[in-house]
Amino acid sequence: MHTEKSQEKPPQIEIVASDCSSDTPRDNVLQKRLKPRHVNLIALGGSLGVGLLIGSGGALSIAGPVGMLISYALMGLITMCTIFSLAEMCAYLGSEGNFIEIMARYVDRSTAFAFTWSNALSFSLTLPSEISSICLLIGFWDTEKKLPDYAIVLIFTFIVILVNIVDVGAYGEVEFWVTMIKLILFIGCILFCLIATSGGNPLHKTTGFQYWRDPGPFVNYLTDKPVGKFLGVWRVLVNAGFGYQGSETIGLASGEVRNFRRLAPTIMKSVAIRVLTFNVVSLFMVSLMVASNDSKLLNAVNSGAGNGAQSPFVIAVENAGVKVLPSIINGGILVAAFSAANTQIYIPSRTYFYGAKYGFCPKWLVKTNKNGVPYYSVLFNGAFGLLALLTLNNTAAQVFNWLMNLVTEFGFICWALINYAFLRYYFGLQKQGLDRNALSIYKSPLQPYSAIFACFMLVLVAITQGFTAFIPWDTQNFFAAYISLILYFMLWVGYKLWTRDFREIPLSLIDLSCPEDEEDIEAGNTVTKVMDKIFA
Repeated sequence: MHTEKSQEKPPQIEIVASDCSSDTPRDNVLQKRLKPRHVNLIALGGSLGVGLLIGSGGALSIAGPVGMLISYALMGLITMCTIFSLAEMCAYLGSEGNFIEIMARYVDRSTAFAFTWSNALSFSLTLPSEISSICLLIGFWDTEKKLPDYAIVLIFTFIVILVNIVDVGAYGEVEFWVTMIKLILFIGCILFCLIATSGGNPLHKTTGFQYWRDPGPFVNYLTDKPVGKFLGVWRVLVNAGFGYQGSETIGLASGEVRNFRRLAPTIMKSVAIRVLTFNVVSLFMVSLMVASNDSKLLNAVNSGAGNGAQSPFVIAVENAGVKVLPSIINGGILVAAFSAANTQIYIPSRTYFYGAKYGFCPKWLVKTNKNGVPYYSVLFNGAFGLLALLTLNNTAAQVFNWLMNLVTEFGFICWALINYAFLRYYFGLQKQGLDRNALSIYKSPLQPYSAIFACFMLVLVAITQGFTAFIPWDTQNFFAAYISLILYFMLWVGYKLWTRDFREIPLSLIDLSCPEDEEDIEAGNTVTKVMDKIFA
């Protein structure tokens, strides 16, 4: 039902009973077994993973210390704007505050359909990269390959499927403690670099800002001209974007945690700030310990190493002359890879679950077990982990690079759509005569300007991130960089042609009904009472 502006009476926000699975069988429902501490660290842990611990090595060699920090700070700002926009929409929709519902309500169903499959596939295709990185990380110790790579792939694929399929509470508990380990690792690395760079290391070597002066704060990328410094910064935005992806995970937890309407904004705000802080501060400290032209770093990057050898965190410890810590940090990276693999199954399984409400995916994907876990969907997405077996054959490296480009680009598209959906929600309230400032829910700051900024930047990065394919022209790299854009538009246009619905929902007809959560009723703080303040 839609809310429309009327001349005879003030606009009203329709209060409807919340049932995010109304079109699915009644036994196929999620259960609210995640605790606030679970979702808090799940969201934080999603962006503190292999993308930062290893991917920052390539970023440092491409852009230099200052160029790398600028890229990560800029992408961190874009991430914060995106999460804040998402937090307000989730607070408004309550237990129905998930990505698919947001796209279907505020944009149109074709966008929601394309978002469903783009978002799910981006995480499913990341899973094999995380599993293969586990193989390489274990190889840091098992240099003689006593444990075959194919055995590692099968073992860890089975473990992450088991964690996800038993109970969402089990998944939350595992992620809680794993993220705690990652936080200890990051804090430890920051403190170690601070002490070591000041001379508190076995070599008694003080570096300070030495590597910012020589070889310099920036690296010229592709050209020795001044524009090369800018190109380096712009190229690293892709690395930074991949590192931040996953911080929006809580946008799919609405059906599995109680008091989501009040919980989501608090968690998202804290996560956004902590993500930016941990990323920028940790990379700043590492840049004091590792030069952009460090031979260990360049050799690892040029060889395509996906293990701890490319991590600037590991190299920083080695440069300080500490013998034991590299193995400890490599173990921390291994834990981060395992955590990321867990999330790569959780997110697409819930994306398909919510998409089934609108008929975007097969019904069997939403069938749940007695603990409320969509187990067929978990098994389906977990099977993507077996693609890691392809990495055992070196000839598959190019295929794998294509998958990684597709994943990162899909992430930019999905984030841009979140901000675009917010703008339609924002201006839809205005069009229907509703005062956003009178709503007793969280309101994200600096709107609509922050959403406009984030949306513009994400679209710009998505369009230009493959610029290296033009210098010089490389057809293969061009398709590797832009295949995800092509797939997204094929999904979007294909659904419009299938349904013959070519019009975006007019702002005056956007569904601004406000679901009433069970927790609101139990607390005697119904949405009706909250929204009545608008018309007092």
